[in-house]
Amino acid sequence: MRMTKEPSPSVLVIDDEPVVRESVSRMLYELGFCPMAADSGEQALEMAIQTGYDIALVDLSMPGLPGLETIRRLKAVRPDTEVVIMTGYPSLETSLAALDEHVFAYLCKPLHMKALARSVRSAAEHQRLVRQNRELVRELETERNLLKKQVLEDRQVFERHVATRPDFVGESKAMANVRLQIAEVASSDMTVLIRGESGTGKDVVARLIAEISGRNATGAFVKINCPAIPETLLESDLFGHEAGAFTGADRRKPGRFELAAGGTVFLDEIAEIPTTLQAKLLQVIEHKQFCRLGDTKTIHIDTRILAATNAPVEDMIATRQFRADLFHRLNDYCIVLPPLRTRMEDVPPLIDHFIAKHGAVLHRTPEISARTMSAMMGYTWPGNVRELEAVIRRFALTGDEETILAAIGKAEPRRVVAVPGPSPLARPAGSSLRAREVKIISEVLAQTGWNRRRAAELLGTTYSTLRRKIQVYGLKKPAGLETSGGD
Repeated sequence: MRMTKEPSPSVLVIDDEPVVRESVSRMLYELGFCPMAADSGEQALEMAIQTGYDIALVDLSMPGLPGLETIRRLKAVRPDTEVVIMTGYPSLETSLAALDEHVFAYLCKPLHMKALARSVRSAAEHQRLVRQNRELVRELETERNLLKKQVLEDRQVFERHVATRPDFVGESKAMANVRLQIAEVASSDMTVLIRGESGTGKDVVARLIAEISGRNATGAFVKINCPAIPETLLESDLFGHEAGAFTGADRRKPGRFELAAGGTVFLDEIAEIPTTLQAKLLQVIEHKQFCRLGDTKTIHIDTRILAATNAPVEDMIATRQFRADLFHRLNDYCIVLPPLRTRMEDVPPLIDHFIAKHGAVLHRTPEISARTMSAMMGYTWPGNVRELEAVIRRFALTGDEETILAAIGKAEPRRVVAVPGPSPLARPAGSSLRAREVKIISEVLAQTGWNRRRAAELLGTTYSTLRRKIQVYGLKKPAGLETSGGD
């Protein structure tokens, strides 16, 4: 590739003495510059307007337009022109004025040709660097504008993708904001914390982020339900183990993080992870590396990490149940899903969506009367979208609106149900309701022989929520009672 040679800088010699103009011009020509000459400031200004030049050598003492005034007007016409002063009458006043006009050099007559040559070369190099820098800034600005345009176009594509997802339903302003957040963060590798009550759709959001990020094409989406894995096995499940790492470890087993290499790890109910593992998880998030149990070899992974919780993490930090540094690292970007009761305008489209979804499987599309729809719009849906889907699924099966009204009725706190359904634990806990809640939990725990997983199913809540309620209310298993069914 041939390099285009830059043209030689042009230099204008402005002096009323012909000998100086001729000798300096000859020296400039020998140095490879393109010399020009003017015998007055007026002629120099006319040449600047017509053709311009890169460097001006200006004599301060000339008839007509003075040297300093010539410099001021030259700078007004050609701001990029570098100026070197040549004067036989140096003074503090003119040197200070030269500084104000950003003159490159101030030389005294009689001129020393080597010093003049050095000053002209330096002025030319300085001007070249200034122009080069300006060109780079223009190129960077152009690239930045193109990048901003590309990011905007990508975000609009993501927004359209999210808006057309059949499993992401909602016409409210709150859900529109969630869509914008998903589109904004999906293309990055930022850690995302998804917060919201149980049943608001945190799992759907996590899968959507993984899908439109493109990581589904390079790796797996691995969901880890933190409270569902026994604490003694959680570290091995997350990070894997070597043969002989502990009793029963008869062979090497890769962990969930390793299986998700190139893809996405979704840590559901992250607040339930034991404090003993939080420090190691922090290191994995920060450095994307870990060691299997029983091994010292470091494993490096390229894995996007998403997490979700419905717990009051800030309160847990205050009581040292959760590490503040881990929370801040997980909270790199936060999406808060609003409860269904705050966006009731989304209930009708959600109903239509779930009737179509489950009706297609059952080959029926039952309709809901205005009376039942009114009752559903007046219900607070403590179990959020998950509860609404469960109600519509039963309705799609039976086609009987009474199943809907019955489900809404069973959501009252005073009722204990023996089938999965809306949770009485989701009701606000005032003083009287708190006592009722404690009584209900105690009765169901006694009924199940303190099998907390079975009790959570009967109460229509999650295992992690029930554990937290037991801890908050200080409930204790009766002495001598063996837990039925394990947990």
